[in-house]
Amino acid sequence: RTLPVVKPTRDLRTRLLAASAGMNDSEARELNHFIDLLERCLALNPDKRLTPAEALRHPFFPQRMHPPTR
Repeated sequence: RTLPVVKPTRDLRTRLLAASAGMNDSEARELNHFIDLLERCLALNPDKRLTPAEALRHPFFPQRMHPPTR
C-alpha cells in the first residue's frame, strides 16, 4: 500500500531558524548543522538519506564522537 506524501506548509529549516533570533555565531552555525543533519536523515528518497555511519560523520557531531576508520 502506498501512502500519499503530504508536505508541511513550512519546511523544517524555516521553522527551526525562526527560533534562532539572539543566537551568537557559534550557536547559529551549530543550529545550521543540526538542521542539515535532520533534513538529510529524514529525506524521503532512500538514495539521498544518510546512512547511520554517514550521520555520525556529520559536522553536527564533534570530532571526538566520530567512529574510528578501519
